[in-house]
Amino acid sequence: MVRVGPILLLILLSACSTTGSPGPSDGGSPETQEPRDLRVERVASGAPGEGPREPRVVLAPSAEALSGELGAQIRGSGEGTYLVVYAGQRPTGGYSVGVARAGVEGDRVTVRVSLEDPPSDAIVTQSLTYPYEISVLRGLSAEGKSFPFVGGDGRELGWPVRRAGE
Repeated sequence: MVRVGPILLLILLSACSTTGSPGPSDGGSPETQEPRDLRVERVASGAPGEGPREPRVVLAPSAEALSGELGAQIRGSGEGTYLVVYAGQRPTGGYSVGVARAGVEGDRVTVRVSLEDPPSDAIVTQSLTYPYEISVLRGLSAEGKSFPFVGGDGRELGWPVRRAGE
């Protein structure tokens, strides 16, 4: 009876082993990866008196690459994909743009952008402004991924996306 115990134990252990498809942690392809939310951190934002007339986005693999693309010093805050979202020219102050959230599913990174108008009764600066936000998407490499940007209603904004160095 002593020999049956180890054999039974081996049978039970072999039945518990997994033989399923590989997941993201064991080399699975991006198509098999589950959707996940990304951590978004704001690096800087504002509405200066000059900037691009039309909305657009610039992506970069690092703060240094984004700095080189923009010709301005961008404060690095660790690894991830850096992006700057420009809302384009606005007629007065009080407008803002921001990255509300981001999620990745396979090779598609959907970024939700919040666009805020000033309240109708607000006293605002009477000059053209160009709202922007610089953010970093933690734990994400932009290589080989598409980046649709959507508004609060979930519809794609159709803004041009430029990758630093391209």
